[in-house]
Amino acid sequence: GEVMAGLLSTYGYTITEEWSDDVDVFLFNSCTVKGPSQDSFLNMVTKAKETGKAVVVAGCVPQGQPDRSEFGSGVSVVGVQQIHRVVEVVEEAAVIPHQ
Repeated sequence: GEVMAGLLSTYGYTITEEWSDDVDVFLFNSCTVKGPSQDSFLNMVTKAKETGKAVVVAGCVPQGQPDRSEFGSGVSVVGVQQIHRVVEVVEEAAVIPHQ
């Protein structure tokens, strides 16, 4: 998470860990693979999608879902080997209509 936060900060993004509907993009990072933590992760993704804002998921959980069906449509994915591309993925996600 720190690498992504650093990259995004360098490009002028403000990072927050507090929930707010007043964001440009939701970015969730998780490496918990199963169980209640994964359920919580998926619930946050669903809640974020309901705002109509761009949603990007990163880490082991999204990488472990190659068909992305668990996240539904409209979610961009950054795998653990693609962390260096987080700014590109966030910027692409931000310009796509999400409602």
